[in-house]
Amino acid sequence: MRDFRDAKAMAQTLRQSLTTTKDVTISHSESLELVSKMLGVADWNTLSAMLQADRRNIIAPARLKTTTALYPAIPLRDLVPFPNATYPLFVGRDSTVKALNQAFDGGREVVVAIQREAGVDEPRLADVYEIGILAQLLEFEPLADGTFRVLTRGLKRVALRSFAVESAAYRAEVADVSEGAARDARDLIRRIYQRFQDYTTAHGILVPDIWLFFDQTRDPGQIADTVATHRRKT
Repeated sequence: MRDFRDAKAMAQTLRQSLTTTKDVTISHSESLELVSKMLGVADWNTLSAMLQADRRNIIAPARLKTTTALYPAIPLRDLVPFPNATYPLFVGRDSTVKALNQAFDGGREVVVAIQREAGVDEPRLADVYEIGILAQLLEFEPLADGTFRVLTRGLKRVALRSFAVESAAYRAEVADVSEGAARDARDLIRRIYQRFQDYTTAHGILVPDIWLFFDQTRDPGQIADTVATHRRKT
């Protein structure tokens, strides 16, 4: 998984993705500012200074809260979920099914960990990305082939501190990820929203009126999540 040392590559990926999949064009400097704020840094100048100094331990302590919590967990092979989105999961591994049963018997919350390699059948902490999603379980449906369809809703990003099988079920210890609001991003958010509106109009995509949300938030991470959940399926 990329971290703040890959900020320029992340900015380039963001620009290319917006251009090719959403017909949205932003400048290189705008993409750098967005990536900086997504990483919890005030602006590109600050992040650039960190890059030059190669201070590897600056961001992680600032982003993670000290308290942790333990949840049932499931590894995910082929989907990157977002907070505030509802999506189905299809599971069949015994340790995953047991974790889901534990979650339904408890608070119906589960940590979704994204695998680095889909071919790993029994992933451990080194086999999943360090940032996952805390999700709420909505429905649990057995399928004819012996697997299960689980409807989930993403709640928030979490940082995995541990991920292992305990009592035949996956469990993860996680800490909250702080994605603080960016006070100076209002104009940029308005431009992104306008271009997102142009994109949805051009492609005939019907979405709820989300301007109120865009107008109230100053968190670029929430903006990116909202746009991603309404992108055109290809």
